[in-house]
Amino acid sequence: MTSNPPQTSRLPVLVHLTTGERIELASQNVTIGRADDNSVVIAIDPYISAHHARVYWEQGRWWLEDLNSSNGTTVNEQLISGPWQLSPHDVIKVGRTLFRIE
Repeated sequence: MTSNPPQTSRLPVLVHLTTGERIELASQNVTIGRADDNSVVIAIDPYISAHHARVYWEQGRWWLEDLNSSNGTTVNEQLISGPWQLSPHDVIKVGRTLFRIE
């Protein structure tokens, strides 16, 4: 069951910890990977899978899940094996790329 996304003023942001780039999560389903059809494309990290992970809105909360990537996805240095509820300041690692959720 999917509920309505939060108000625009409260949308979370992914902050790329190397470049400082800020990516607003303006969609209920954001994919991260090397392939061009992802919402967030990270082509320069060879450790990221074509379709590595996704951040999505469900049950009134933001979640992260790994999309069966080769190298896994971590939150706060913990490898996730299923959907993970995100909180502000969580650090997400896909490949060798780090993001902080704000």
